[in-house]
Amino acid sequence: MTRHLWASLSLIAVLITAPMALSFPAQAATETSDNPGISVDVVIPGATAISVTDAQLRWGLNQEVTSGAYFGGCHFLSAGTAGDTGSSRIWTLEDGLYAASQANTRIEKPDSAGKWVIDSWNGKCLAANGKAVGTTAKETGTGAQAVIDGGTGTINAGEGSASIQWRGSFTVAMYGGMTYWSVIDPILSVENGKGTLRAEVSGYAADRSDTTSWSSLPKRMVTLATLPNVALGDKGIVTDPAYRKVLAAGVEPIQNRDGGNANWGAFPQDFLDFQTSTGQGAYWYSSGGLRDAAKVASTLYISYSADIPVTIPIPAIVTPTSPPTATSGGSLPAVPATAAPQQASGTVTGTAPVAGIVRTAATPVAQTMNWLGGSFIPQVVDIAKNHRDALLWSSAALLGLSAFTWVGFKRRWLQLPFLEKSTRN
Repeated sequence: MTRHLWASLSLIAVLITAPMALSFPAQAATETSDNPGISVDVVIPGATAISVTDAQLRWGLNQEVTSGAYFGGCHFLSAGTAGDTGSSRIWTLEDGLYAASQANTRIEKPDSAGKWVIDSWNGKCLAANGKAVGTTAKETGTGAQAVIDGGTGTINAGEGSASIQWRGSFTVAMYGGMTYWSVIDPILSVENGKGTLRAEVSGYAADRSDTTSWSSLPKRMVTLATLPNVALGDKGIVTDPAYRKVLAAGVEPIQNRDGGNANWGAFPQDFLDFQTSTGQGAYWYSSGGLRDAAKVASTLYISYSADIPVTIPIPAIVTPTSPPTATSGGSLPAVPATAAPQQASGTVTGTAPVAGIVRTAATPVAQTMNWLGGSFIPQVVDIAKNHRDALLWSSAALLGLSAFTWVGFKRRWLQLPFLEKSTRN
């Protein structure tokens, strides 16, 4: 009898406590300060989404945007939306266009100690080892990245979705500022593990042969990056934008899709359409040049909190053994014949001038070479540089043969066939 009574009481206890256990499911246990040996379960039922108020966006776009240029010193990133220069020309410090930081945005790059530091006007063309970046096929640039804090939005790891918007801008300047455009208030959107990074863009239309032809481009929304594989990590997102084997349509020169080129591809199409007007078109897809590998989209880093960032590796820096010359062997963008030669400011103590380029009046040859192949990248010059020794030997052989021929005719060792026939007659 007693045994049946205890069984009945136990059953009643289970029926009473079971609903309470189901209503408060257990999660990670936390020890109380008063009773270190006792754990208390803390949980918010059904909570899978979190709000972020200070998310951080870091991106270098690609290696080309911080590498050396054939004219103007280098390509570089600048915080904020740059003002109007009035023409296609190299920036100077006095212009006040360059900014290493502005509001929520700053430009960071690695230093020689392996730490991220804010960039500067004098250092924007220098790699971590202190040398000026060059234009060789293996050049990887300064490694600078645009960093924007203060992003707000929602992360839902359970659904694989995210939405974050930043209030900040940065500018991509090529050829020392002869062509530039800006990214304004980027937006991240992720659904089912796939996403996009979009932003409003602005800039200026540049002419390939006349630097006085200059006009403001209307702002538009474009896709900066397509993100095919987004994993929502504990601290944030580290993902590679789509580039390789992405097709580019309506571009000039046409996209190089050589199967032997592992780096052929493109940025998103609406982004390419915008770059057609800025003069930077071929920097954003494979055009068959020696720098195609540097155009591949760089890894994108997004931290849910700027105070607890995801791991940002220091990129390997490859620079030439000696700083490039003023023109780096490339073509000079056209400058109006009426413009007096002048030297841009911005040199670094103890190194070769970074932006100390003397601008001279354009010649027909320079204008023909200018923006060769639909972009500022002079591919023919690249090829000539890489076959320089062969060209020099060929030129020497041609000069020697010409001298021998002249002496041969002078001493009558050689005769033209029609002269020999007239002598016989």
